[in-house]
Amino acid sequence: MHSLDSKIRLFCSFFHDRLARDLLNDINHYINNNERGLAFETLCDHICEYDVHITQGEYDCAVGLCHDLKIDVNDTSIVHFKIQNT
Repeated sequence: MHSLDSKIRLFCSFFHDRLARDLLNDINHYINNNERGLAFETLCDHICEYDVHITQGEYDCAVGLCHDLKIDVNDTSIVHFKIQNT
């Protein structure tokens, strides 16, 4: 398994109680088919679309994944994440 797969799966696991199971299953399907970028970007889109608030740590993880995937943070829905003040 590619190390990025594990990182994306970990990021996905943060949202098991905040996003529908079928949406998360789709993300895992993309990962299983070597579509890491699509999996990550789709997950980020779902987080925004379903108005999921995230922690600063989750945001930092998302930014790190962008760098790992060589995706410009400003070209993703991450710029619309709603970070909880904890």
